[in-house]
Amino acid sequence: MRAGLEAVETRLTAETSTLDFETTDLVSHLRSAGGKRMRPVLTLLAAMLGETGDSFSADVINGAVAVELTHLASLYHDDLMDDATVRRGVEAAHLKWNNTLAVMAGDLIFARSSRIISTLGPRLVAQHATTFERLCLGQMHDIFGPSEADDPIEFYIGVLREKTGALIGTAAHYGAVLARCSEDVVAAVTDFGEDLGVAFQIADDVLDLQATVGQSGKTPGADLRDGTKTLPVLLLEKRASEGTASASDAMLLLDIQDLEGTDDDELLAKTVERLALHEVTAQTVELASQWVDRAVAHLEGIPESAVKSALVDFAHLQINRLK
Repeated sequence: MRAGLEAVETRLTAETSTLDFETTDLVSHLRSAGGKRMRPVLTLLAAMLGETGDSFSADVINGAVAVELTHLASLYHDDLMDDATVRRGVEAAHLKWNNTLAVMAGDLIFARSSRIISTLGPRLVAQHATTFERLCLGQMHDIFGPSEADDPIEFYIGVLREKTGALIGTAAHYGAVLARCSEDVVAAVTDFGEDLGVAFQIADDVLDLQATVGQSGKTPGADLRDGTKTLPVLLLEKRASEGTASASDAMLLLDIQDLEGTDDDELLAKTVERLALHEVTAQTVELASQWVDRAVAHLEGIPESAVKSALVDFAHLQINRLK
């Protein structure tokens, strides 16, 4: 795994470079800031269910690079749409440069990901296109929000599945297909990755309240400030709609509503602390754990091995980072 990830990182550096300094500085901005690389890790782990030997094939490395490039491209666009100020501990690209250049950087990186996938055959080209379609639809659904007929929490989980789960599922899909795993294994790890993506994003909702900038790479409470209704807020609103909210719950909801667009850092910090300690945040942690269990259940049909154990450990790491 270590050698494989080093090969991926070398390629990522090359694929986020251009012929001149200015554009390289822009296109490499988020790649050089670090990141967990969970998607290429999953691609390599899934490939180990089929490949044998001491090294990964060139196709598997290409798949791992392509999926991380797609993720990087989406971050440039997401930060602009969310008006984020910090990503991975560095200034967001649209603030360091401008909106147009941030969009173009994301487009360029996605183009390079697409070029790599084009060398891996029509099946992966179709998967790549479908995944990008789901990323876009998820973002649009997130912006439009639920209709009156939608259950807000079910709608939110659906958005997470499209915006995050789709690409993580595809990361596992690439590895299994390129390592020529059986169709049953391909389906199992793809579903595993997609459900794990939901768990990962639910955990991120908690980290938005509990983590420091150094831990998460983002400003604590950023979602509250920009008006994003994450799962703890939706659970609190559910209490209000069902008539089970206490007076303090109602006051907390009012304070959360007042945060949107505020420059009052003290009010934000106090509200974040209250929500982080609220029972709905503990419920969110439990829901993340349930989605991890759901993800792991997809692996039941895969024979026991060190690789399967690593996949299970990988899944539980998404919850362990909350401890």
